[in-house]
Amino acid sequence: MNSFTDSPLRLIARKQMLVDLLDKLCQNLEVSPTEYAKAQKSYQAVGDWLVGATNQLLQNVLVYPHGSIALGTATKPIGRNDFDVDLVSHLPYSSHLIDPVKIKQAIGDRLYEHGVYRNMLEEKQRCWRLNYENEFHMDITPSVINPYCQNGGELVPDKLQSRWKPSNPRGYINKFETYASMSPSWATLDSMEYAEARGEVLPLPIQKPSKPILNRIVQLLKRHRDHTFVGTSQAEYAPISIIITTLAGWAYVACIQERKFIDHYDLILEVIRKMPSFINREYENGKLIYSIPNETTIGENFADKWNRDNRLSYWFYEWHKKAVDTFEKLLEVDGLDRIVESLSTEFSAPHSKVQATLDSYMQGVNSLRENGSLRVNKTVGILSNLSTLNSTIVPQNTFFGRPLP
Repeated sequence: MNSFTDSPLRLIARKQMLVDLLDKLCQNLEVSPTEYAKAQKSYQAVGDWLVGATNQLLQNVLVYPHGSIALGTATKPIGRNDFDVDLVSHLPYSSHLIDPVKIKQAIGDRLYEHGVYRNMLEEKQRCWRLNYENEFHMDITPSVINPYCQNGGELVPDKLQSRWKPSNPRGYINKFETYASMSPSWATLDSMEYAEARGEVLPLPIQKPSKPILNRIVQLLKRHRDHTFVGTSQAEYAPISIIITTLAGWAYVACIQERKFIDHYDLILEVIRKMPSFINREYENGKLIYSIPNETTIGENFADKWNRDNRLSYWFYEWHKKAVDTFEKLLEVDGLDRIVESLSTEFSAPHSKVQATLDSYMQGVNSLRENGSLRVNKTVGILSNLSTLNSTIVPQNTFFGRPLP
C-alpha cells in the first residue's frame, strides 16, 4: 500500500507534482519553436508551388496540415532527428471517378518540376514525401471530395492505390479539438479529510497543463509506445497514432461525463484504463473482427489491419497493459531521485533534462513556500499559489521523504 494513501491532500499534491512534471516533459519532447518555424515556412512554400500548377487535375488545390502537427499531439521521434509533417493536397474539382494513381502522379509531377524538390522527392504508397535532411519530412497525400459523405469527408488513395478510401482529416481534427476543449468537473474534498490532512499537506503550485489535458494524454501515450517498441523485434506491430488518439478522445469524454475527479492524475489514469472499452469486437463466421471507426465519415476503420494480422491487436493490448502499469507505479515511486529515474526510463527522456525540470520545479515551490503565498483550496482538491477566500496557507513539511531545503 502506498505510504501516502492515509493523507488525502498529501497524495493529491504528489499526483499534481507528477502531472506538472509530465506536462513539462511533453514540452521538452515537442518540436521546438525554431524547428516549427522552419517547417511552417517550408509548408507554405510547398503549398504555394502546388497552387501554381497548370495541370487541370490540380486546379484550385487546397493544401492543409493533418495528423499530429494539426492535432497538437506531435512528439519528437526516438532514434532519429527528423519529425513528421503531414499535409493533404485536396483537389475539389477532381472526381472520385478518376484513377487515384493518376491523381497522385499529377502531384508528383508538379513537385518534380521544382529544381529543389526534385532532389528531395520520394514516392510512398499513398503519398509523396519531401525529405528535409536531419530536420523533418513532409508527406503530401492527395484527396478528392467524397460524394457519399454528408460530413464533408474526402477520399484518399488506399495503400494499394487501386481505389479511393474514405477519410475526413479536417472533420477528425475538428472533432478532436471539440473533445479537447471539454473541461472536467472537480470533486469537493471532504471537510473531515481536509482537517485531518491539513498539517501534512505538501506544497505544490498547481496549474493547468500548458495544453489541454487530452492532448497531453495522447502525447504521453505515444511517447510511451515509442519507448516500448522502437528498436525491438515487435516495432512493426506498434499501435498507430490514430488508434491511440481516437481511443483516448472517446475515453476522455466518457470519463468527464461520468464523474468528477479530485485531480488531473486520476483523470489521466482513468482515461488510459478505459481506452480498450471503445474497441468494437464482433464475430463473423467464427472470426473475431475489430472495429475502431472514424466517427466523422462512413467506411473508415482504423483497426482494419488488425483483422488481417492478429499480432497487431495482440501487441496493442500488451502495450496498453504496460501503459496502465507504468502510470500506476509512478505513484508508488518514493524519493525524488527515483521519480526522475522512472520518468527518464519510461519515456526515453534524457536524465539531465528531467532532473533540470524537477530542480526548476522545486525552486518555484520553495520560493512560494518562503513568501507564504502557497495555499490549498478547500473546495476543490488542488493546491495553488492564488490567494482565495476559501484557502489556507500551507505549512512547512517534508517532500516525499526528503526535507525541503
